[in-house]
Amino acid sequence: MKNMQLLTMIISLLGVLGLMFLMFFGLRMFTRRITTSGGRLRVIDRASLGRDSMMLVVSVCGKLMLVGVSSQRVEKIADLDMSEEEYVEKAFSESQNPLSVVPFSDILSTFMSKVKKERTNENVENIENENENENKQDS
Repeated sequence: MKNMQLLTMIISLLGVLGLMFLMFFGLRMFTRRITTSGGRLRVIDRASLGRDSMMLVVSVCGKLMLVGVSSQRVEKIADLDMSEEEYVEKAFSESQNPLSVVPFSDILSTFMSKVKKERTNENVENIENENENENKQDS
């Protein structure tokens, strides 16, 4: 009688474990389908900025964008002027250990310094244009 109870308990335990296993892989397949549907939008890289905010490098139809995400909103910060392959190549640079990764913050700071230079140049051009317009109006 005790052998029968032990066998019933082992079969029940295996049944529960099997059910858990099937649910785990079923949910994993289901979420994978949801996140990869369409295939035109992919998160390439991410960096956490705090408890509920992060920066993402997102590929949309092959074009890279820098996106800021918080609990309140999602905002496109800038378009990146490199392809997905170039970004990945830069992130996993061959000059270093192939298993190490260049930190997202380094790539972001390089990009932001480039954007800052471009904005400075645009501001200088705008000031020059305003001065030219004022000189034309004065004469």
